[in-house]
Amino acid sequence: MTSLSGVRDRLARTDPLVPLLCAVATTLYVLHGFDGYLSRDLGDYAYGGQQVAEGVPPYVAVVNRAGPLAHLIPGIGALLSGWVGVDQVVGMRVFLMLFAIAAIAVAYLLGRDVFRSRLAGVAAAASLLGCQGFIAYASDGPREKTTMVLFLLGAMLAMVHRRWLTVGFFTALATLCWQPVLFVVMAGAVTAIVLGQSEGRVKALARVVVGGLIPTAVTVACYAAVGAFDVFWDDFFLINARYTRQISLVTNPDEAWRMLVEGYGPSLALFLTGLVAITVLAVRALWPSPDRRDAVRVNVLATGAILLAGVAWSLRAFNGFPDAFIMLPPAALGIGGLVAGLAHRVSLRTAVFATAAWTVAATAIGATYAISTRDNTLDQQRASVDAVLDALPPGARILSVEAPQPLVLAHQRNLSRLQLFGNGLIDYVDDTWPGGRDGYGRWVGRQKPTLIALGNGGTVPDWLDPTLAQGYHRVGTSIGWDWYVHKGVGRQTRDELRTIVKDTYVPVE
Repeated sequence: MTSLSGVRDRLARTDPLVPLLCAVATTLYVLHGFDGYLSRDLGDYAYGGQQVAEGVPPYVAVVNRAGPLAHLIPGIGALLSGWVGVDQVVGMRVFLMLFAIAAIAVAYLLGRDVFRSRLAGVAAAASLLGCQGFIAYASDGPREKTTMVLFLLGAMLAMVHRRWLTVGFFTALATLCWQPVLFVVMAGAVTAIVLGQSEGRVKALARVVVGGLIPTAVTVACYAAVGAFDVFWDDFFLINARYTRQISLVTNPDEAWRMLVEGYGPSLALFLTGLVAITVLAVRALWPSPDRRDAVRVNVLATGAILLAGVAWSLRAFNGFPDAFIMLPPAALGIGGLVAGLAHRVSLRTAVFATAAWTVAATAIGATYAISTRDNTLDQQRASVDAVLDALPPGARILSVEAPQPLVLAHQRNLSRLQLFGNGLIDYVDDTWPGGRDGYGRWVGRQKPTLIALGNGGTVPDWLDPTLAQGYHRVGTSIGWDWYVHKGVGRQTRDELRTIVKDTYVPVE
């Protein structure tokens, strides 16, 4: 009886808006579907996830400069999908969708607790719910920045409640997804500690560090235990510090703006509104006011520090619209702050109506995008790969060059850890592979893979050109990559492959 009473008490304390918002998010993401185009980057994370499901640690099967959780978390989805008999890519996408749904719930809790207002929480959650870019990867992943957003939100919520050990724990998890988030969260944490702690600041900061060391130490210990610490060091730190070359908001502002418009569509207006709002709120919070609660002021300033650090990083490196995910939580809080301010100036009925209107509008923007962009390109990609392999003898091997998707759909492991070569990775190959990039190209020729899947828009890199010219025939462009088949495959089969690839090719707009 006591146990039942305890359950009832916990249910009574549960905010009913949390499951409601989760239900709306689930509906929205399911409407978007799980069969969208598997791009190169998504294929890279899916490939890593598949290898994790087969017992290969992140980084060991493929060179990748994101954090190890970028492969480990999809790997859990791939493993679970195998247990229940679901296609692995779909299973990974469904699993990652759960993280996106949880992010909506935490966005609500964060807005509610920062501004002490459920209306602010709903407005913040609705802003993230209507974000086109976030929807794109909520059900069409896997993408490391989806999980990063959840852990970033978790760290921010822990800051609000001054749970410094938890702040460090979630900061480390977010960093193990995408490294730059470390500097962003720490900017907020230090601001919250300095301004929000009248004493014990060193102890609070130490608790953040200890909390962060827990998952970090576990990760390092696991790599050391399997003899792969050097692989972890190279992929997690060295490649990013020494080799990575990226565009930025400073060097390519027009290109960055194009990517934002393309990635966020109409929801870009929501995003920018939120960024302006939180900036104004943070500037106002710099001057204490008798009518402003100190805790709210500190939380707003901490959010402003997170935004400032996110903008600073983007000025250094901005490779695509998902890089702006790091600023989605501050933008959502900006909208929540607008609603909280409105609620203090108008009647409750008016504030509720305004919040409801905003929520409906944001959700409508998200639903319109979800329904209008739903497609089954993944099915077409899978059918294309199956048809190509069916035309070849059993045991045909694929080697990927900027095209991990065929490996994922064929459930094959690449002949080397190398698949992506852009943004400075080819320089890493020069320094680590015997003979550098040209040596790698010659090595590919000696391995004689049956098929080479070439991404990169069909552009053949100089180091691969001699191998393709001497040993391969191009048979056509599939959905996201070009196929090259070894000259040892008979002419009749090559002609059949050309027909198959032509018949299964669908342009991706």
